Amino acid sequence: MTEKQISRKDFLKKAGMTVAGVAVTGSLAGVLTACSTQTTASADSSQKPEWPFKYKKIDPAVAEERAFKGYKEKGG
Repeated sequence: MTEKQISRKDFLKKAGMTVAGVAVTGSLAGVLTACSTQTTASADSSQKPEWPFKYKKIDPAVAEERAFKGYKEKGG
């Protein structure tokens, strides 16, 4: 079994090429997803909410229970 020696220069060259390849691949992935023809779901902007929103009293016990359930069910 022969062991192939690799020089520091060759190692750094190949490591640099690997890093450059990963960077190019990552940037292309962002460009390709930006060019997709699918549209995301958007809110209906024809009906604007009244501003400022009307104040609505919140029951602290109900808010506490909803917050706890949301934390436990959605993983905090």
